Amino acid sequence: MVPAQDQLQEFISDPERWRIYEREELAFEASELISKLMEAEGVNKTELADRLGTSKSHITNLLSGARNMTVHTLADLAFVLGHKIELRDAPLAAAKSWLTFENACHGEFIPKAGVRTRDAYKPDRSSLKHYMSAVEKLQYDWLMTA
Repeated sequence: MVPAQDQLQEFISDPERWRIYEREELAFEASELISKLMEAEGVNKTELADRLGTSKSHITNLLSGARNMTVHTLADLAFVLGHKIELRDAPLAAAKSWLTFENACHGEFIPKAGVRTRDAYKPDRSSLKHYMSAVEKLQYDWLMTA
């Protein structure tokens, strides 16, 4: 059996799949960030929706990945939670070197970076389900063409 890290590296060896993977990862991280801020501030989806002037179902769709979260919406969500979003970039070559999935079957997504490490965290299962379904669909499509 090929280790998950090797499968992922092979999967993202195609530039188009890698681009889609990076896009999905960013969407996942945005949803997780808002979920963490909500938890830290003690705000539920209903209260967040009220603060933003929208419906709870819209918030649910944004956080689950069912709806595309624009940069403006992300900024608005963070603002009503008392925070601001700061962006940073990383060279793609460096990003590719730290991609790993550890314990993916246990619902944990643990990104690692060579010298610089990120904190491991357990994501909201609904966000992880959406994220994984998008990545799994790409993997399935890739396997069917291999």
